[in-house]
Amino acid sequence: MIAFIMKKRSKMSPKDSLLEQAAMNAAGLQQTHVIGIAAVTFFIILLCVLAGFKGLTWTLLLIINFCLFAYLMKLTIESGLNVPLGPDGQPIGGDESSDEEDDDDDEEEAAYQAPSVPTEPSKPTLPPIT
Repeated sequence: MIAFIMKKRSKMSPKDSLLEQAAMNAAGLQQTHVIGIAAVTFFIILLCVLAGFKGLTWTLLLIINFCLFAYLMKLTIESGLNVPLGPDGQPIGGDESSDEEDDDDDEEEAAYQAPSVPTEPSKPTLPPIT
């Protein structure tokens, strides 16, 4: 999973990479912190393996795999979006949709004209009843 994450991160556009870096900085993390956290986590799991704590080892490995999978899905979903995201992961800008169908509706409404009301009363077309 780490290999897939590294592959996804290398394929990120420069804009997405900067947004990812801004999100990390907003959280107070830097690249060296992430590497340090990964190294400490690996060391703790290695100590649990050597000490024979099978339950704790498997629990830590499952938690790490779940977190990596969640991060991989986040990268995958965000790479499919063409919406600029802020540091909090929320879309930047208004609620305007880029749906082309909405644009077609606007053109139809602009071409529509209300029927005109005649200014002179019209004469009855029916013959009078005698």
